[in-house]
Amino acid sequence: MQRTSIKFEINRSASTPQPALQALLSQSEDEFYGSLQRIWNNVVQLEDMGIIHSENDKFVYAYRFAEAELQRAYSEKGLVINTTHTL
Repeated sequence: MQRTSIKFEINRSASTPQPALQALLSQSEDEFYGSLQRIWNNVVQLEDMGIIHSENDKFVYAYRFAEAELQRAYSEKGLVINTTHTL
């Protein structure tokens, strides 16, 4: 008796192409740095308008803009955000 081998061919064209991990990481990194740039631009704009007078004000506004960016990012991804804070 002789063993027979069966070769299975995978039809790769039928499956949907998955983006490469590196492409996903690069896109995520671009989005992250884009968010940081928007936050910084908003802070600089407030500083130019004379609304920000101290370094402390700069950090307070940057934090608020960062929270808004996070909410925007999560809402684009379809995730639910709990904005209530408990201490």
